[in-house]
Amino acid sequence: MGVLLENLYKMPCFQNTRVVAGRIHNKEIYVEGITIIEAPDIANWIRGGELLLTSFYSIDKDLEIQKEIVSKLSQKGAATLIIKTSRFLSEIPKEIIELGNQLDFPIIEMPGHVKYIDIMYPVMAEIFNDQVNRLNYYKACHERFTDITLRMKGIPSIAQTLEELVKNPVIIFDNKFNPIVCNDEKYKDIEIQVDNLKQLVRDNYPIYHTEVKMANNTDSKYLMITEPIEVLDQIKAYIGIIELNDKIEDMCFIALESAATALRFEMLKEIAITEVGLKYKGDLMDDILNGRFDSIDNIYSRSAIFGWNLERQFIVILLYISQYEEYIDNENDITKGPHLIREKIMKIVDRVSYYYTKDQIFYNRGDSIAILWPKNESEDLNLTYKRIKRFTQEIQEIVNVDIGQISITVGIGGLAEDPMEIQRSYGEALDAIEYGRKIQGEGSVIAYDELGIYKLLCSFDNKDKLKEFVHPNLLRLYEYDKDKNNELISTLEVYLKCNLNAVKTAEELFVHYKTVLYRLNRIKEITNLDLEDRNKMLEIEVGLKILRIIN
Repeated sequence: MGVLLENLYKMPCFQNTRVVAGRIHNKEIYVEGITIIEAPDIANWIRGGELLLTSFYSIDKDLEIQKEIVSKLSQKGAATLIIKTSRFLSEIPKEIIELGNQLDFPIIEMPGHVKYIDIMYPVMAEIFNDQVNRLNYYKACHERFTDITLRMKGIPSIAQTLEELVKNPVIIFDNKFNPIVCNDEKYKDIEIQVDNLKQLVRDNYPIYHTEVKMANNTDSKYLMITEPIEVLDQIKAYIGIIELNDKIEDMCFIALESAATALRFEMLKEIAITEVGLKYKGDLMDDILNGRFDSIDNIYSRSAIFGWNLERQFIVILLYISQYEEYIDNENDITKGPHLIREKIMKIVDRVSYYYTKDQIFYNRGDSIAILWPKNESEDLNLTYKRIKRFTQEIQEIVNVDIGQISITVGIGGLAEDPMEIQRSYGEALDAIEYGRKIQGEGSVIAYDELGIYKLLCSFDNKDKLKEFVHPNLLRLYEYDKDKNNELISTLEVYLKCNLNAVKTAEELFVHYKTVLYRLNRIKEITNLDLEDRNKMLEIEVGLKILRIIN
């Protein structure tokens, strides 16, 4: 960054000079180099931060070119212009001084008897020493934070070390600006303009300056320097330094960058550990669900490593995720779409399950999330299934609100008395999803034990063969009813479900009792069936289930 011009100007080599235009004091102007102006087009060759010496000897009579040079140097970010008054230029023109004041560009007058080298050498030495000091400080910071990383002292040690270096409070936030590490609890409740910071993030600012307020002192505002910690293309955290005790100087940014690098390594390490843990957990769950283990003792010892208690009864639940194409289109990245959906749904499952059960085990398996749901020994099994259904329906509702119209079909297996039976429960949950999608469509919640005769009917792969078991008169009704929104078929299904009770059927369908009677008469006319014949109705009921599977 260079040396502050205000500090350079205090050096003995500047004692015979004077500032004739612009400001030097109380202004952050940094000098990164020094050179002599030999040609009028010098502004084309500077990068900013230069201290420039000249006598205007080639343009001492051309005021307009002099003014043009001053304007261009100011635009290019030169640190200052030192003009030597000599036989070429006896005094600095008042127009140049006025222009310097107008642009707030520092212009220094240097007497003719002072040689260029009298200023160049000391300034160059100071800049070089500053660079050496920065390199030494960077090396010291790098070594301290590298030692923290190698010794695995963790994130709190990074915050504490940075605080010692910058002599100001340091806070490490998560990616939502919630404090996760703070050496003094009183700084955790600071007020931050989060929206402003998020906008800076979107604008790709590497380091941000923002004002913060202390919770117990609403009148005082302090500057906070903030740097995002990006790991694997995602912002995972932020480091904030509050300018409370000392002014944040250049060296603070060197310390901040070293701390940020150490924090990135720390978070990358945590991600790697998590990924390895997830892989081993995934392998173990895969073995449990597929029954790939030698003995119960073996699976107990492996699961104990992750704190899983498998010495209980479990029910396997599968959440099958589908119809998420619209979400992927919105994300504009087909590779990230399904992965992000599963991550979000896993978080929702984890959050909601807290209110329904304890110590559940879940596993991300392709397009499905498998859950080992522990059964409470004192709870009736029917109540357990009801609770599971409420849980999965709440998941579906929250997903629709938080993520979008994504379909989650739920399959619930039977009770597994021990780990040896989990494979069976898992297979039943798979069947429940497959049959549920055939019978009720995407987004259904089906328990395997509720499938009844559907277990047999869904096992037929040949739909044409299965259709042969449908009563011909029922097929006639189905064809007739196609153009009428299947209201007769639906009425017949509910009528059978309600044990041939027309009043209950009307209540279920939310229609008038006479409407049901009219529809039943139409069904009798079309099918020529006796709806009071229980044996015949059994055949019709099976036929209705077949039609639901086929269509």
